[in-house]
Amino acid sequence: MSQVDAKLETQRQWNTNPCGADAAEELERGSRAFFRGIEDHRYDVYAPWLKEAVGFQSFAGRRVLEIGPGLGTDHAQFARAGARLYAIDLTATHLALTRQRFALETLETRLARADAELLPFVDASFDVVYSFGVLHHTPDTQKAVEEARRVLRPGGLAIISLYHRHSAFHWIATVLCRGIRRGELWTRGYRRLLADIEHGARDSGAEPLVKVLSRRQCRRLFSRFQQVTVRSDHIDYAHFFPSRPPSPLGPRRLVEKLAGRWGWYLTVIARK
Repeated sequence: MSQVDAKLETQRQWNTNPCGADAAEELERGSRAFFRGIEDHRYDVYAPWLKEAVGFQSFAGRRVLEIGPGLGTDHAQFARAGARLYAIDLTATHLALTRQRFALETLETRLARADAELLPFVDASFDVVYSFGVLHHTPDTQKAVEEARRVLRPGGLAIISLYHRHSAFHWIATVLCRGIRRGELWTRGYRRLLADIEHGARDSGAEPLVKVLSRRQCRRLFSRFQQVTVRSDHIDYAHFFPSRPPSPLGPRRLVEKLAGRWGWYLTVIARK
């Protein structure tokens, strides 16, 4: 698949299935209740570790660029904390829903439809570049990381979360249970197996590019930064036993504490 085709598939996937919208699919899309349901699910069920990992409240007054805001959930955390916000996304539906969310809350941001591999900003424009679960979908992830570095001011911070190759979700839930036990590795292939991780991709026929990376690969991607730390989060009993529903918050926090090393996200915190 060419780079152009991969980016078209990305748009096809998330224009059809906006990221995270399935958590409140019974509610009117774009309503206050919809966005509230998405937010509650994100921080109470899907990623209870995320607020602590990112520290949204610590960026008041900072100029922040988010690459791929999705439904604007994390973007709203920065806005409420008083950050000066910008965001780009390749997907028109994500931008429209983020704009709608911010209008409902009378929050401010500047949104643009753009490619992470070619950011429409001059050098040294931002204090922070943030991206959650986005840059593993672009064909040239290294170029996107270099673009993030380019637009950061000296001493600026990149906070980038990427899918983790050496995670329980990848090796056990995906490769072992779906790929080998169900035979999908042979009937659908590895690329399609990973694409089907994304909600709705199997039903819509979209084939978004999905990469999984190791800690070593992440460090190589960010090798031009001055300081780099990589943390792993996002693990649940269901990643070991895929037939189980997600764990309640208490047990989820326990398994995160005991086995977070094998979490599904690697969050790179890198200073220019």
